[in-house]
Amino acid sequence: MHYRSPGRIIFQTFNYTFFTLFSISILVPFINALAISLSSYSAIIQNKVSLWPVEFQLDSYIKLAGNYTFLRSAANTVVLTIVQTILSVILSLSAAYAISHKFFKGKKIAMTYILITMFFSGGLIPSYLLVNSLGINNTYWAIILPGLVSPFYIIVYKNVMDQLHKEILESAEIDGAGEFSLLFKIVLPLVLPMTMAFVIFSAVAYWNEWFSVLLYIKDKSMWTLQYQLRGILAFARLEDTTVNPPGEQIIHPDNLKMAALMLTTLPIICIYPFLQKYFIHGQFVGAVKG
Repeated sequence: MHYRSPGRIIFQTFNYTFFTLFSISILVPFINALAISLSSYSAIIQNKVSLWPVEFQLDSYIKLAGNYTFLRSAANTVVLTIVQTILSVILSLSAAYAISHKFFKGKKIAMTYILITMFFSGGLIPSYLLVNSLGINNTYWAIILPGLVSPFYIIVYKNVMDQLHKEILESAEIDGAGEFSLLFKIVLPLVLPMTMAFVIFSAVAYWNEWFSVLLYIKDKSMWTLQYQLRGILAFARLEDTTVNPPGEQIIHPDNLKMAALMLTTLPIICIYPFLQKYFIHGQFVGAVKG
């Protein structure tokens, strides 16, 4: 039998109770938002909706699915998230591999430079002036390039690579493996859990990106989903579409807001469970030293 002290029992009871209440505090607003998005105009007006849809309808989702600007922003977000995530992870991995290489000179200088950029930045105005001077304003590059390389990723990757057994790399070199083969066929599989954790971090961050669009993008066809959601939540309307035209079912503004919120949130929530095991493993890999 496994003995548990009274203090341990009290701690576990408090721990389970706290996290149960915390989970409920997160789930209840989300479920309420989903119920509102699926309820009718009259049910929302009469404040009948709580945790279950009243007078079930999909008019708000149909309205969003038929809006070109919303669909284009969703496509932009998917493509930009994939491109930025892949580039960010590959560049950070390559930089860390180069710095941790046995023949790389000036490691301390390089790491000091990276640490400085991690804690200090030029600020918003210099960043805006730099983007304008590069001539990439109102282009996808204005969203992709700023902040593409993460100093945090590089530092963690380097620390993990420093702990790898050098004999594995040396034996691969003897067999004729080049630097790219060493990086992508030897090192990458060894740091795959950490890489998947960074993929999750980057994907969530880029999926929620809207501030760069506010600063640099004027063309509506280049908007991201989160920026479109910002407009819907602020003004309760869709671009290039009349929400309640004559002769159609009336859609409550809250109904449209919650439907847009669900469509922008659910994709990343559905993907996360498939990557969670890599995320947890990656945390352990990054935490263990020795």
